[in-house]
Amino acid sequence: MAERALHQFTEGAYIGDAVSDQVFAIQRWLHDLGFASEVYAERIQPELTGRVRPARDYRPGPGESCLIHHHAVGSEIAERLMAIGLPQLLIYHNITPPEFFAFTDPILATHLHKGRRQLEAMRPNTLLALGDSGYNARELAALGYDKTGVLPIVLDESQFRAPLNETLAAECAAARPLVLFVGRFAPNKRQEDLLKLHHCLRRILPTARLALVGNTDFTDYVAWLRALAGDLGLGDDAVRITGHVSHRDMITYYRRADVYVSMSEHEGFGKPLIESMYCGLPVVAYASTAVPDTLGEAGILFHRKDFEGLAELIAALLADEPLRRRVIARQTGRVRAFLEPQVRRQWEAHLQSAGLLPGGAGQ
Repeated sequence: MAERALHQFTEGAYIGDAVSDQVFAIQRWLHDLGFASEVYAERIQPELTGRVRPARDYRPGPGESCLIHHHAVGSEIAERLMAIGLPQLLIYHNITPPEFFAFTDPILATHLHKGRRQLEAMRPNTLLALGDSGYNARELAALGYDKTGVLPIVLDESQFRAPLNETLAAECAAARPLVLFVGRFAPNKRQEDLLKLHHCLRRILPTARLALVGNTDFTDYVAWLRALAGDLGLGDDAVRITGHVSHRDMITYYRRADVYVSMSEHEGFGKPLIESMYCGLPVVAYASTAVPDTLGEAGILFHRKDFEGLAELIAALLADEPLRRRVIARQTGRVRAFLEPQVRRQWEAHLQSAGLLPGGAGQ
């Protein structure tokens, strides 16, 4: 009898990437359930060679009745899987609206348009479509997917047990408070609004610093942000643009910052939100797209970008220790929904509903 196989396909596999981390967690769960499960990708970070196989090498085997496809951008993977024709279990991580990049990165905008066209084209051959947030699941339903569900991004607690970078921790403590945002530098993340907010916050708290952590490959946008910071009078003592940092440094920022603030106008999930909550960092976030789904009743959501009013709110949160403790306590409760036991139970229930585990439809 052929071994049951359930392989995963993703456009790219990278260390520290939220989608890739989810792929590897699911692979481990599938192995525990007795499935053969390989990961295939078009683009593979060299350090993952051997752990992830090139998509071009895939050939359907006798034990396969379904494939798992992670979709977040226009890709050759989607075309390849549609040509193969096996039914798929789609995991949708959202596609940033191309409008954010129409003038700044038209090539990326083209790939995003392609991804949205592919999302519609894949619908007839999809057994079950899962969004990693309620926002994404609602988008799938609006596109006509009739069997949908939610599978949140899982938070791996073991990744947060690493020792801190004590040198960096001391730097973080040198001038307080420290405001943190984590995310690649891109127009939808609205780092420029964080700079404007920080300009207002420094009027109330002159020693406040802002750390912007994330990939800086979008060099034109980063250069514009640096110029804007200069125009706002925010020097190196006020704003740090770190670029990509090590995992140890990332944990250090989460553990040593005073507040996490997001001005992002498009999030498919927002993994830094749950990482901040897990690390006991109070979250203040613009209530856009998936952010309310991810935070639930936790954190502090705002619906209007009143920079001066928000600066006063953040200053009050930092000064009022009982309020800060209440916010953190509610966040600690919320983050349990993203820990492995809970998310794994949801995953196995979805496999059952798709008829891929005993007890599900068709079994």
